[in-house]
Amino acid sequence: MEKQIRKCRKNWVITVESKNEHHQEIILSTIAKRAYQLFERRGRAHGFDLEDWISAEQELLQDDFSRDTSQFDCFIESPRNPEMTTILSVTAHSMITFRSHALHAGKIGLGPDVASVHVFPDEIDTTQVEVNRVDGLLHVHAPKKNHRNVS
Repeated sequence: MEKQIRKCRKNWVITVESKNEHHQEIILSTIAKRAYQLFERRGRAHGFDLEDWISAEQELLQDDFSRDTSQFDCFIESPRNPEMTTILSVTAHSMITFRSHALHAGKIGLGPDVASVHVFPDEIDTTQVEVNRVDGLLHVHAPKKNHRNVS
């Protein structure tokens, strides 16, 4: 899979993914993992798999975009912990926020954790995505693809 690192700041990174399939795999596996945690929390009582799946989706999938017709804007929590990196992985159809913790000597890293998933209702222009830090949040601005600004 091709991956291009687009911007790297002190403790956040944006990557642009070339394939949506990879994002879909991550999203589905993360929902499944959370649904299983809900199943375990309920004492492994069977018969609630659909409810667990829906609850996991609602916890993970974010619908926090502005309703502007030309772009999507959202805000993502970005801790200022120097040992934690926020990674934004973007495709034309979705954005996954990961949190990665610094590895300490002798500790095995399992990779970054999925913090949130944003599925765009319209295709975005990944070449125009901008991210800025605002009061401990990352403001993500993603213009819709092929949208022409009328002046």
